[in-house]
Amino acid sequence: MIQETGLNQHSSLYIYTDQSSYEPLARIDKRGNDPEKVMYFHTDLNGCPEELTDENGKILWECSFQLWGKRIHEIEHEPIEQNLRYQGQYLDRETGLHYNTFRYYDPDIGRFTQPDPIGLLGGFNLYQYAPNGLTWVDPIGLCFSSVKWKKGQSIWKKGKLSEHYNKHVGKQGEFGDISMKQYHEQMEKFLLESSYNFKEAKIGNQLIKFDPNTNRVLIGHAKDREILSFYKAQPSLVKDDPFTDAINEALRKTGLSIKDVIYK
Repeated sequence: MIQETGLNQHSSLYIYTDQSSYEPLARIDKRGNDPEKVMYFHTDLNGCPEELTDENGKILWECSFQLWGKRIHEIEHEPIEQNLRYQGQYLDRETGLHYNTFRYYDPDIGRFTQPDPIGLLGGFNLYQYAPNGLTWVDPIGLCFSSVKWKKGQSIWKKGKLSEHYNKHVGKQGEFGDISMKQYHEQMEKFLLESSYNFKEAKIGNQLIKFDPNTNRVLIGHAKDREILSFYKAQPSLVKDDPFTDAINEALRKTGLSIKDVIYK
């Protein structure tokens, strides 16, 4: 979606984060001879808009979603219709479906409404959107890919790489005798891995990814796209189970309640 035009010479121009991205950055509205109105998108990790603000940071529109894009609540603080959803998607308000270029996506079930046009070459699940809706996107409805995090060691929140390397490698020996660079590389590898055995959850802006086979736990910040922690849960330190413990710690830090947890 580049531009919308409507009645009364009303148009909306969309600006994205870069020329190859489907993640919205700003929207410029123009109505007749009125001055242009510039608004800014604030998105989740997967690029789905959560807020639209004016130049002064005032929230004009906001919406919260369940894991696969179903609306929980939508608030228009001013009469502004905002229809962008997951990257590359546009909401059809009459049907509730999301136009996804080559297919329609149903957020109520987290699936496409038409099968993959290349058949079984695209996999056994012909209607799948992506492995999960938190860290994967499919902007054109044909091929999913992982979302973009920050690059290199700058992906870590400031000070967190050395802090957690010293704790989880130096002090607790969770990863054996490895360097900080190797610790970072193991985190990057796990960040990109996908498996139906993995458990994932979102609490506010905190994302949790857990591998029950290795007890690896990764915690990231959705809006900042930064890593907060990476560790292997040690049996002697586990209270309930590693995944539940990570969720409870995120709830404590964010001040949210269990009803605010969104599971994969």
